[in-house]
Parts: sequence; C-alpha cells; structure tokens
Amino acid sequence: MAVTALSFATVTLASLVTFGFVSFSLYVLYQHWRYRHIPGPARDGFFTGNLVFIRKEKKRVPGRGMTVIWYNWYHEYGSVYVMWIYHVPVAILSDPDSAKKALVTLNLPKAHRVYSLLSYVFGQRAVGRSILTELDHEVWSRKRNMLNPAFHRKYLMNLMDAFNSVGDGFLEKLSQLADGSTPVKMVDEFARVTLDIIGKVGKVFMQAK
Repeated sequence: MAVTALSFATVTLASLVTFGFVSFSLYVLYQHWRYRHIPGPARDGFFTGNLVFIRKEKKRVPGRGMTVIWYNWYHEYGSVYVMWIYHVPVAILSDPDSAKKALVTLNLPKAHRVYSLLSYVFGQRAVGRSILTELDHEVWSRKRNMLNPAFHRKYLMNLMDAFNSVGDGFLEKLSQLADGSTPVKMVDEFARVTLDIIGKVGKVFMQAK
C-alpha cells in the first residue's frame, strides 16, 4: 500500500515537472516566434538567449561593457534589433526617431522590472521616481512639463558661457591625450564633461536666485 502511494506520488510529481517544462518551453517558443520579425544576433541557446556570447565577450576583452557590444550589433543589425537575456526579449532602439515613436507617439509601456531596478538599488534610492523611471504616463507628462521652461532658448542662452568654458576645457584635455599611444575611454570623458556642465549650470542658477 505504501509502495503504491509512493509510486503515485512520484508519477504525479514527474507529470507536474514535465508539464511545467513543456509549458515553459512552449512559452519561450512563442516569444521567439513573436519577435521573429525584428533582426538581431543569433541566440546561443534556446533558453539562454545571447547571455553566453555576452559573457564570452566580456571575458575575452577585459573592461568591455554592454555599450560596446550594443554598438557592434548596431552596425551589424541596424538601429532597431532585439537581444535575448534567457527567455526575455530586449529591444534596443539606437535611432532617436524610433525611440521617440516608441516612448512618445505610441506611448508603449515601460518594462517595470528594468525601471524598478534603476529606481532603487539594493533597497536604496538611486534614480528614484524621476522622469527617467516614471511608469505612469500622466505623472511623467506633468513632471516633464515642469521642466520645459528650463530648456527654453532664452534661458539656455544665459548658460552659453558655462557651456563654452566646459567645451574649451574638454578640447584642451583631449589634445593632451591625443598622443597616438594613450588609450582613452571616451565614455568616461563624456561623463566627466556632463558632470562638469551640471555643476557649472547649477552654480549659475544658484547665483541667479
């Protein structure tokens, strides 16, 4: 009797596992079929997507980030392509017009799992609920309208001295680094320029107040 009950439990468990595996496989197959019209790199595996290639590239070239991989795929597949992280499709839009159409014209929903990670990292506030991570379009639109005056031409003209000062310093630094042998990470340099501009513009704004 006990053997029969154990066998029944084993068969039931095996059936549930098999059903779950088949159902998940069909779901992944459906996802692949759903996004088949969008170009992109070939998947390394049915379940792993492009994760194997990404890890190999990062190991092959130390310090290589996703931006370099995306840039190479952009030249190979165009401004709109799809990559796969396991069974999750990630559409990459490298064209401003395509991004505007997706985010503004069509108002496509943002991925909660991605934007929530940017908002709070390890339980601590990172970007927060800003216009970059806001999922509610009405709230985003209200916040964006509040920022519109800051990008008015009349206001920006008052900041041209700060912009020019940072630009001149940036060009001078690049001229010192351009010796033909020193490798320069332009991503880091542009990040420093951006922070420099934000700091100087913030100072001008505080002085104006």
